[in-house]
Amino acid sequence: MANKIKTKVLSFSQGHHKLVFFCLDASHIWNNFAINRRVEDKDEGYQRTLSPSRVKKIAKYVSGGNTLPLSILVSLEKGKYRLENDFILLNNEPDIGWIIDGQHRVAGAHESKAKVILPVIAFLELNPEEQIRQFVTINKEAKGVPTSLYYDLLKHLPIGTPSERAKERAVDIADTLKQDEESSFFGRIVSITSPQKGELSLATFTKKIAPLVFENRGFLASYSMNEQVKIIDNYYKALKNTFPKYYKDDDSVFFKTTGFGALIRVLTTVFSYCLKIKKGFTVAEIGDILNEVNHFNFDNWKKIGTGNAAEIQAADDLRTELEESLSTESDESRIRL
Repeated sequence: MANKIKTKVLSFSQGHHKLVFFCLDASHIWNNFAINRRVEDKDEGYQRTLSPSRVKKIAKYVSGGNTLPLSILVSLEKGKYRLENDFILLNNEPDIGWIIDGQHRVAGAHESKAKVILPVIAFLELNPEEQIRQFVTINKEAKGVPTSLYYDLLKHLPIGTPSERAKERAVDIADTLKQDEESSFFGRIVSITSPQKGELSLATFTKKIAPLVFENRGFLASYSMNEQVKIIDNYYKALKNTFPKYYKDDDSVFFKTTGFGALIRVLTTVFSYCLKIKKGFTVAEIGDILNEVNHFNFDNWKKIGTGNAAEIQAADDLRTELEESLSTESDESRIRL
């Protein structure tokens, strides 16, 4: 194997970025650039998992003599290439750069075993933050790129608006919960693959939790990150203890989009009653509150449908039960004058 791959190059600039254009055999791109299939819970890289079906379709397409004229977008790492007059010399070794866009075309062309020359546009020496920004910008409207991945990437980018900061905090909470073996959410929040039974997508978790931690607005905003994590985790642990039948169900409504959304809507009510009556929010104290409605039939939530209206209805049903059961005890807890 030669130490360098030499090919004609054209240099140009766009905005603040320096780029080059060259052509390269698909197999060289496959062998020398990282496709970087992102693995769940690995905080490195940023590409979504390759779809085997898409790769096979492209391989079949190429094997049929069809063309792939669109360019592959990559980022070249510093020290892995050299510009020399009208040529670029690429190190003939793995991971000389990252594929930002076009990974399925590269994989499909490589799998076809045909000799396919692909056009390549390369950013020169983008830092990881800029690589992520380019990936998000280019793929945001692409079919098959999960919303959860964008939320997962937010923590790697400079966050500006209050809304973005709230989403970033929600992602951090999710990361903490899904990695804690003692948490009710351990291994249950996914950002790349589609959620299976008993799992939540990071997109769903973020969408429901971000409003709670929105600065100067969310009811959990005044609490620290650790306290926010504990409040959400304690809540779900108490739900597990109070409603074991529904929690342990393989297709638990507690981890479905509508059910999770409804329970988070009711969290404010449970939190308020707990502080008012119990003066704390431990798992045991939450359990005392939830025990007032331990007869509640969550099976009805599976029949209520999906969407925002169904979520609101489910939350209202549980909240009403709580309020009716706790109204007397709440009145008795008021200060005597």
